[in-house]
Amino acid sequence: MANFYLSDAPFARRMARLLGPDLSWAEPHLVRMGALAAGELNDLAIQADRFPPQLERYDRHGERLDEVIFHPSYQRMREIAYGEGLVSLAYDDQARPGGGRAPRTLTMGMSYLFAQSEAGLLCPVCMTDGTARVIEQFADPETVSRYLPGLTSRDPDSLLEGAMWLTEKQGGSDVGANSTVAREKAGRWLLRGEKWFTSNAGGAVMLVLARPEGAPDGTAGLSLFLTPLTLPDGKRNAIRFERLKDKLGTRSMATAESVLDDAEAWLIASPPRGFKAMAEMINLSRLYNATASCAAMRRGLHEALSWSRERKTFGRLLSDHSLMREVLVDMAVECEASTALTFEAISLVDRLDAGDDVNEDTQGLLHTFTPLTKLYTAKQAVALASEAIECLGGNGYVETFVTPRLLRDAQVLPIWEGTTNVLSLDLLTRAFGKHGGHRLLRRWGESRLADAGSGELSEAVEATLAALEGIEQATDAALTATDGPNLSIARRLAFRCARTVQAVVLLSEASDDLGTGDCRLSLVARRHVARRLQPLPPSGIADLPMLDRDVFETMVGQAPS
Repeated sequence: MANFYLSDAPFARRMARLLGPDLSWAEPHLVRMGALAAGELNDLAIQADRFPPQLERYDRHGERLDEVIFHPSYQRMREIAYGEGLVSLAYDDQARPGGGRAPRTLTMGMSYLFAQSEAGLLCPVCMTDGTARVIEQFADPETVSRYLPGLTSRDPDSLLEGAMWLTEKQGGSDVGANSTVAREKAGRWLLRGEKWFTSNAGGAVMLVLARPEGAPDGTAGLSLFLTPLTLPDGKRNAIRFERLKDKLGTRSMATAESVLDDAEAWLIASPPRGFKAMAEMINLSRLYNATASCAAMRRGLHEALSWSRERKTFGRLLSDHSLMREVLVDMAVECEASTALTFEAISLVDRLDAGDDVNEDTQGLLHTFTPLTKLYTAKQAVALASEAIECLGGNGYVETFVTPRLLRDAQVLPIWEGTTNVLSLDLLTRAFGKHGGHRLLRRWGESRLADAGSGELSEAVEATLAALEGIEQATDAALTATDGPNLSIARRLAFRCARTVQAVVLLSEASDDLGTGDCRLSLVARRHVARRLQPLPPSGIADLPMLDRDVFETMVGQAPS
């Protein structure tokens, strides 16, 4: 495939829909990244996966070095990622022709294309972006002026990559159990403790959660610190890398077990704002995670479609077998529905950042969509990567094809930035229980579908509105249970919510498209509702229409290459 953007008609349509008048100047960025991802990046990613980073703990004189060495292919990918503006465009006040920063819809859209070839490096990009965002919002002016230019640089010589040091042995998802200690001495903060999973090891600027001496237990007692790998005077900070993790996937990117041995740090936010400041980075990371999940789904779909149009079995192309068409169309529908969900959440960030729609409802929707989007898309990425392997048969299981790496890289996505259970509980108890997100969700859905309920979409819209009502009722029942909140339904409720939000977005957009005579998204939306929201009785299975060649090609949204 020559270009991952130009060949992905549903995604190009989504970018046009969301970017609106910005598309004219933004689309060249997408086209260029689409070409890089399908060409040079793809070749580099293969090499970087085969030759993962190495840790040089000592120099030739036996002195402690703790330097992470990357393969040249990874270094070249880094030049492309930052040079093309995956981070900088969101901070460049002249990114728009008339002035103003690029919307995250664009930068995340570019990341979606980038990650179809290289998922490992998207983590450092995410960490760098998140570090810049937190510093800009929470740090003092001196810290901002010292570090923000490097974090948002396109020049590899001046670039400062960011990192988030959060996870500890005893903590994991229970961040409140973290034991890294911060003590103030002669006007300086010194951090001491161990961090068990530090992604982007070797990054220049780390955001670290630590507990000041005497602070209370739990997340309320944590402060957020900026900890540079190299101090302003050029000396190495008191940080050690004990070893690099031997990981299943994302092997191109270094993840370490790290020790802070009275490392110097600058205070960003004191208790109880420390964890709140870090949450700004975590929430952005969750949207990056969802973007990477959608990228894995899309690349898996591309590989499956391409193979089905080349491979002959029993005298016919695979894509001419009705059962294979069913599989491929279901993959395409899930890919598009997950991308719709993800970029709906990203568009909320754009609205809030622009100051156009700063109100409690929009903020509440973002608090709801963020965990919901991350937890659902991550699980679907693993499922579709596995399905893509099966579509290719034995070849799909061989490392000379991209599909094994897709599955290996996707498997971390349900773990990073909160597991499925943790985020399901977050959705039920915080987004719904504290902020009434389930009521916001229903009002938002009813508003989006207000003009979509006629004609061929009417049955699907009715089912979706019923699902929204059911979610609200189930949530109220769970939160007011006699013996306390019924947490056992959190996961099932979260998946039901995600599929319902997908249906709302797809149906709303399908209604708009039908007004222009475009029926493709109507087919996608109705199939999504039929498969995900309306359980079919046994007698109804036979009523599903056969996918003829024209309908199949329309729904998968990718012309033969």
